[in-house]
Amino acid sequence: MAAFRLPRECIREIDKVCSAFLWSGAEMSSKKAKIAWGNVCKPKTEGGLGLRNLQEANNVCCLKLVWRIISNRSSLWVQWVDMYLLRGKSLWTATQRTNVGSWIWKKILKYRDLAKSFCKIEVGNGTTTSFWFDNWSTLGRLFDVAGERGIIDLGISKHSTVADAWAGRRQRRHRVAILNEIEESLDSQRRNRKETNDIAKWKGKGDTFQTKFSTKNTWNNIRLSSPKVPWHKGAWFAHATPKLSFCTWLAIHNRLSTGDRMMKWNGSASGNCVLCRNNIETRDHLFFSCSYTSTIWAAIAKGLWRARYTTDWSQILVCVSDQSQDRVESFLIRYGFQATIYTVWRERNGRRHGETPNTAATLIGWIDKQVRNQITTIRHSGDRRYDMAFQTWLQARA
Repeated sequence: MAAFRLPRECIREIDKVCSAFLWSGAEMSSKKAKIAWGNVCKPKTEGGLGLRNLQEANNVCCLKLVWRIISNRSSLWVQWVDMYLLRGKSLWTATQRTNVGSWIWKKILKYRDLAKSFCKIEVGNGTTTSFWFDNWSTLGRLFDVAGERGIIDLGISKHSTVADAWAGRRQRRHRVAILNEIEESLDSQRRNRKETNDIAKWKGKGDTFQTKFSTKNTWNNIRLSSPKVPWHKGAWFAHATPKLSFCTWLAIHNRLSTGDRMMKWNGSASGNCVLCRNNIETRDHLFFSCSYTSTIWAAIAKGLWRARYTTDWSQILVCVSDQSQDRVESFLIRYGFQATIYTVWRERNGRRHGETPNTAATLIGWIDKQVRNQITTIRHSGDRRYDMAFQTWLQARA
């Protein structure tokens, strides 16, 4: 993708393969997806898994090729492009309807409209800056401002550089206000002329222009962003266990195959909770309004949560996403929350498939062991910030 604009059908097929593998593993079933691939590819802060959208990534790579043509005059590839494809003209004036160049060259040319808003030139001697098509003045690209008529009225050739516009002409007065503004901008630039090379700049973070191309900032500028979700810190945090975080992420999106959702797919399916057998199994009931799971949740969470303890799902999400808590306590709250969700969901699935039921005390023991093992793993990793985690956990469990 760094060298070619991939066909869109190719990208769609790759996305299908990736999606099938994510949701079904080696089985590669395309029918088991729980969340749309577009949402999966959103950043974690926006509710996704942080996987990169291939089409967006390919667009960024093609924009980088445009950037190289504009900025890297010493590159052998850019020199070849300039000699055989552009033939001394500006990239912005090259025509797409030509037999010159390959398929990928024609695709690169299609990215120029997108690249226009990203590129800006800091004029030095003006010898490499297109007067009409580079963004060098405070008015923007002058061709967009004045059009074909402006070329005639100003008497400056379509292929002129800024240095060419400076040479052999003086400022004129025009009846059209925008032409006078162009004349003033040109004269101002002439007075500030330097004997250094022109410098190409690319839009970075915060709409500031920099001399380097940033893949991350360009991606953030071209993609369609979504609002940040308030719960992402509760799902993704340092030293989290991926399978627990993934299960929690599905639960937050309400995409676990709970009884109420199964009834929507199959009207004859039983939607009753297999743990308490008293209510329809919804996400909010299972975590943690069910009499069976509430016992487990109380044993794990009450000592840590204290006055904040609740079995209401929305309130739990608010608490686990709170970033103002102590680091160690916050980790234990989040990790205990995720371990409980995963263990309860595994028990629920086991009962649905006829396995021997386990008591609440057994599940509490499993969760306790999971948390202790993770604390030990952190200690062996050398992260001293969590040295008090074991003591805090034991006090909460006492």
